[in-house]
Amino acid sequence: MTMRDELPPRTGPWATRFDSEEAMVQADDALREAALKNHDLSPILPFEAVYGEGENCLGKATAITIDPRRPYSADGEVNYVYADFSTRGLLYGVYRPAEGAEGEVEDENGPTDDADLRNTTLYPYPGGYEEFDPVTVPLADLGLDVPGVDRRFVNFCAGILGVEAVDDLGMLRDTFDLAWPDYQGVIRAGLMHVVANEPLTVEQWFALTYVKFPDQRELRAYLAQVYAYLFEDFDAMPVAPQ
Repeated sequence: MTMRDELPPRTGPWATRFDSEEAMVQADDALREAALKNHDLSPILPFEAVYGEGENCLGKATAITIDPRRPYSADGEVNYVYADFSTRGLLYGVYRPAEGAEGEVEDENGPTDDADLRNTTLYPYPGGYEEFDPVTVPLADLGLDVPGVDRRFVNFCAGILGVEAVDDLGMLRDTFDLAWPDYQGVIRAGLMHVVANEPLTVEQWFALTYVKFPDQRELRAYLAQVYAYLFEDFDAMPVAPQ
């Protein structure tokens, strides 16, 4: 099974980090609570929903990138820019159900408390690409306003299949069938819909995930492999393009 340590490095437009362990723990607590409450393995929360508004968000995380509009300053130095998490920051969590002593969670209906979830990855990221925010974008704008699909599928695409976590899909698959049945149903319905009907363009996919596919055909083939990997015992972990 392909795992992250067998893959080349992957980076998104921003390099991000939490500024303190306290900020990271606070984010994990809030995201874990949202995961359990909403039956969502990849919750996404606005920065201010966790840390408070305005100055309360300062000092919690850093995001840095090279300015794509002006990569070099007048004196030839690299022109770095920083994201302002106080206005458009997002917090992403990716969790997986924890196996018990007998290899199963206690409740067949899915995780019920903190001990039933393991953290796969947790990261801060600036707000959505050019006002395209997974927390607020209407499902209809993505062609996902269909029976059986809800906001959790957008979170799945943006979080689990997003640039920071997509190479950890192999860590999730082993226990995916221990997740909440309604969550599995949403992801199944969403993947079937995007493979059969191709509502998401490659541009929209990049805006959600920061993973760029060369064309619609390759995006469809990749999502078909994700479906087979999670629901049909397809052995090889699908690998997104660099």
